Amino acid sequence: MRRYFLTGLLVLAPVGLTIYFLYWIFVRVDALLGTPIESYLGFRVPGLGFLILVVLVTTIGWAVRRAAGRQLLTWWNASMVRFPLSGRIYSAVSQVLQSVIGSKRRLFRRTVLIPYPTEGVWAIAFVTNEESIMLSKVVGEACVHVFVPTTPNPTSGFMLVVPADRVREVDLSVEDAMKLVISAGAVTPRALAVGGKGLDLERLLRDTIA
Repeated sequence: MRRYFLTGLLVLAPVGLTIYFLYWIFVRVDALLGTPIESYLGFRVPGLGFLILVVLVTTIGWAVRRAAGRQLLTWWNASMVRFPLSGRIYSAVSQVLQSVIGSKRRLFRRTVLIPYPTEGVWAIAFVTNEESIMLSKVVGEACVHVFVPTTPNPTSGFMLVVPADRVREVDLSVEDAMKLVISAGAVTPRALAVGGKGLDLERLLRDTIA
């Protein structure tokens, strides 16, 4: 019974967590417009807010591609950056999103090892900028920008400026490196190469025999 329970748990846990994560995102996105629509109509239509938001974002993107939309965006952009506090926030967010999404490039370029937090100890990091011209002048040598994620939550971490000659190349994809970080090193690169994607059925059955 214990073996059967563990096998069932390992099978259902990834499915349940995936569904929960997608549901969590859907509920919060749906609430952005769903809550005002519900108060106006007097009843709730699940998913209506999500659908309207998708249509609205797509329509705005279509309009910006047209001449009238570009003129309106130019006016809006100039108006937002004119305010002292909100202008700085708007400019910072706009530049970050445009550099990450607008150019259709990945935020994390490659996986590397850097000496952190002290010499002799190496940490997994992701290169975010291959050439730090301004900071390289300050340091006096070529530097790169790296992001060092924390375990087990890789969404938080540290941005470091590291000399290029201190960076060690790692033959590991960003996705596999993320799995290594999230598992606190339990899921090794070898296990990732053998297991492939999703559940490794043979390993699942083997690990729950004993």
